Amino acid sequence: MLLKGAFVLKSAESGIERLDVRIGGGLIKDTGILEPLEGEEVFDLSGKLIMPAFYNAHTHAAMTLMRGISDDDPFDVWLFKKVLPLEERLDGEMVYYGTMVALMEMASKGVAGFVDMYFFLDDVAKAAEDMGMRALITRGLVDENGEDGGRLEENLDFARRWKGSELIEPGLGPHAPYTCSLDYLKRIAEAARDTGLPVTIHLYEAAWERERYDFRDILSVFEGIHLIIAHAVQFTEEEIKELTREELYVAHNPSSNLKLGNGVAKVSRMIEKGVKVSLGTDGAASNNSLDVWHEMRLAALLQKMEDPTKLGVEDALRMATEMGAEAMGINGGRIEPGRVADLVVVDIKKFHYMPPENLKSHIVHSGSSGDVFATMVNGKWIYFDGEFPNVDVDEILEGFKRSVERLYNRS
Repeated sequence: MLLKGAFVLKSAESGIERLDVRIGGGLIKDTGILEPLEGEEVFDLSGKLIMPAFYNAHTHAAMTLMRGISDDDPFDVWLFKKVLPLEERLDGEMVYYGTMVALMEMASKGVAGFVDMYFFLDDVAKAAEDMGMRALITRGLVDENGEDGGRLEENLDFARRWKGSELIEPGLGPHAPYTCSLDYLKRIAEAARDTGLPVTIHLYEAAWERERYDFRDILSVFEGIHLIIAHAVQFTEEEIKELTREELYVAHNPSSNLKLGNGVAKVSRMIEKGVKVSLGTDGAASNNSLDVWHEMRLAALLQKMEDPTKLGVEDALRMATEMGAEAMGINGGRIEPGRVADLVVVDIKKFHYMPPENLKSHIVHSGSSGDVFATMVNGKWIYFDGEFPNVDVDEILEGFKRSVERLYNRS
């Protein structure tokens, strides 16, 4: 495949050039002014911008089923009174269709991969596989007095079934230190070491968490394990240095953090100290959008609230692209030969991309996910000019409607 005639942003720190991009075997093969090879499919993308795709480093995709159920409640009411009772009623079919709607939303907004923590893992994986999207999938793990009802073994069984899949990466998902005992977290860490699986966990999202446990105890449990920390809102400046470990990533979720009243993470200080920060949306029950592009601009603006020099355009772009890829363990986030062909094509023939001399700035501060023309994962289009090549949209929407009716007993 040859993508011709577009402007190209190769990485967060590079300039924008007019280049062609050759794709083969799921990889970027070459960039430059290229002539088509015999039999090569050519896409004329004149008037478009090709850039690395976005990655959603923290979400609960099937929570599209609960979008809008608790818009104005504090965190504890949102979680314990609204969300958890509904989650008790979920089944695999509901999770499949809830996830599919989430993936259609994300694909149309330039997202090539996501980190998920939820239930009915095979149904989440099946949805990602049907869409053709990358996914790091974990089971939400909780215990009570050391008993977890077989959740960890369920997570490990899923990992055994899906390990080695082209697009699906299994992981382990302890929910949070306030829903997992320390002994249980140690069991999960031991399983992660034995299997080489990555781990993701909610940590220091709400202020009251500081009263219940010390984050150092949690980090010591998972030392040496590929760890994605979701939120990390409540870390002080002095504590941020503890997050600089090579195997540790932070998934920053600015919209969810604000909507649930949990505050603003010190992301600029994290980046300055060498913490690897990616972006997440959280689930649609707490955001309510799955728009990483929006999170990118909001993250930048929040850090500029008191100092406009903080979190520049390149940092914001890197969080949304390359750092998300790294957090997921993907060789992506840059348009270079040998990298995976995860790309987004943006329609820049719009007034808010003028003047074109400042195009990289416009991507962060005036563009939006509504400008996405196409999304490519592993060298294949999963969204192109308003269409989803791999799925039957009407069937998905009908299945989603049935799932919502059953979840809320409306049928």
